[in-house]
Amino acid sequence: MKDRASEYTKREDGATTVFNVTPASAPKFTYLLIIGGVCALLGLGMITSGGIFFLLMAAFAFWYGWFRDQRPKDHKVPNTFRVTSEQIDGAGHTFKKSDIHRLILRNGITDKELPIQQWTTNTNVAAGMAQRAKIGQVANSLNVETGGKSYLLAGGMDETTAYGLLHDVSKVLGLNIA
Repeated sequence: MKDRASEYTKREDGATTVFNVTPASAPKFTYLLIIGGVCALLGLGMITSGGIFFLLMAAFAFWYGWFRDQRPKDHKVPNTFRVTSEQIDGAGHTFKKSDIHRLILRNGITDKELPIQQWTTNTNVAAGMAQRAKIGQVANSLNVETGGKSYLLAGGMDETTAYGLLHDVSKVLGLNIA
């Protein structure tokens, strides 16, 4: 299975710009794959005396490390939304330009605005944080805030795609971005 980078396309449909966003594929949990390999070796070495439990742990670790996508559901699926100079149609809502407080880039793993920094000194915690950081790199979203709520327009993007999408949507709406 080849890793896919996030991307978006835009096309003109009369006075409307249609954005199609494809999320990136999830990163593999390498640390857990290594743990699965160690469990498999232990299980094979102890096959006659309870090694089956290590083999089952190895199978679960391989499955989880290779196939499990830990991003929020909205960050795993392609999204399409429409933008005119006066409104955004997406996320099952229509957002009028005059009602939009701001367009914001948010990370789906940390639920914080970009950029993000974290650190620790514990090796095992660091491995988990490293995986979370890898997932976080492809869990960025473009949200529109209006009426005191935030609505996700598109998710599952890397930082470059997210900033590009923010720029292009802002340009269509005629908003200034910093």
